[in-house]
Amino acid sequence: MDIYATRVSDLVQSLQEKIKVVDNTAQLNQYLAMHFAELLAQKTAKNELLTVICPVGPLDYRFFAQEVVRRGLSCRNLRTINMDDYLDENDQQISPKHPLSFRKFMEESFFTYLPKDKRPLPENIIFPDPDAPEKITELVDEIGGADICWAGFGITGHVAFNDPPAMEGMPEDIESFRACKTRKLTISPMSFAQMAMGGTNGNLDILPRRAVTIGMYEMLKSKKFFLTFMRNWHAGLWRRALLGPVTSGFPGSLLQEHPNLSVVMTKLAAQPAMVNTAQATGENG
Repeated sequence: MDIYATRVSDLVQSLQEKIKVVDNTAQLNQYLAMHFAELLAQKTAKNELLTVICPVGPLDYRFFAQEVVRRGLSCRNLRTINMDDYLDENDQQISPKHPLSFRKFMEESFFTYLPKDKRPLPENIIFPDPDAPEKITELVDEIGGADICWAGFGITGHVAFNDPPAMEGMPEDIESFRACKTRKLTISPMSFAQMAMGGTNGNLDILPRRAVTIGMYEMLKSKKFFLTFMRNWHAGLWRRALLGPVTSGFPGSLLQEHPNLSVVMTKLAAQPAMVNTAQATGENG
C-alpha cells in the first residue's frame, strides 16, 4: 500500500473515527476553540484548573479568545504550559521584545483578546524554565498529565522541538525517546531550515540556534491529544505518522499509541501527497 496516496476514506473505520476534515484553517481553529471552551466551562463549574499544553505556530488563538468571550467564560481557571521557547546566546529565554518570542506571541495572539479580569493568572502562564526544566516534569506528574495537548508536526516529524533523537545526539531506541523530558537543546539543521522558510522568509540571522522544549514524556501523559494539519506539506507527514511504523526516527509516529487521540486537518492537508519536481513558487496564475 502506498501510504502517501491513501485517502481518509480508505482508512480503517477505527482510524477514520479519530479524524475530522474541515474546509480551511478558520474552521479548524473554530472546531478546537469550541472543544476548548466546553472543557473550560466544565472545569470552571467544578472550580478546577484546565491545563493545556500550547504550541506556537499551528493554531490561531484569537478564535479561542473569541469563543471564551462569546460564551461569557473566564480563563481564571486556565493554566497554559507552553511547549517551548527559543534561547539566546546565554541559554536564557529570548527577550519578550524579540520578534520570535513565544511569550510575546501568546500575549499578542491570545491573552490580549480577553478582558483583563478574565485572563489566566500570571502564575498559570507557564513556560519551560531553561534553568529548571524539571519543573515542567514535576508539574505534569503532580497533576497526572495535562488535560489537553495541541500539536502539529515539523518536517522531521518533530513535536515541539523533539526531533528524531539521532539529530540531537541522543539514544535512538524508542523507549529512551518516549521517556525524554523537558530540556535545553540545539535545534537540528533540518528544523532550523524549515523555520527559516516558514517563519522568517529565509532570514537565517534572526533565528536562535538553541531552545528549551517540553519532552515526549510530558506530552504523551496528556489526557487528550489533538493533532492539527493544515498545510500542503502536512499531507505526507500525517500519513507517515499514522500509517507508518512507530519509530523514534519520526517522533510524531508515537502518537499512534495515545489512547485519546483526535486529528483535525484541512482539505488541503488531507489530499494525497503529490510530487512537484519543479518546486513551484505557489503563486497563482
